[in-house]
Amino acid sequence: MPKRNVTKAQMEEICEAIAEGVSLTRICNDNDHLPSWRTILRYVQEDESAYTQYRTARSLQCEVMRDQILDLVEAELPTDPKLAMAEVQRRRLQADHMDKHIRQMQPLGIRDKQEDKQQTGQITLTWSGGDVTAEAS
Repeated sequence: MPKRNVTKAQMEEICEAIAEGVSLTRICNDNDHLPSWRTILRYVQEDESAYTQYRTARSLQCEVMRDQILDLVEAELPTDPKLAMAEVQRRRLQADHMDKHIRQMQPLGIRDKQEDKQQTGQITLTWSGGDVTAEAS
């Protein structure tokens, strides 16, 4: 059994904050009663239940990030055309970064189940005598 440097209550507090969209480093740096982010990551590596709890929190964080991207896109732009163009570029960069993070952290969707992953494959269409036949592989 791994050495416990983190209590269950601390882990729950950390995972709750992560699920709300706060970064692990900010959580640990802003709260003196919590261990360092390095300690948390080591604990997550060593303890299977902590890993599951942490992974769930990160998956929920991605859902929050999706909502943040929507808010970013829908927010009003400045009236000055030059400022508006600069703001569009800044938002595009921020949204692209968040989207990449989401795809890396949540490749299997919110339930984190392989069967939920979109199936990819190849469809072959053949024509013979006016009929179309499709085969999926």
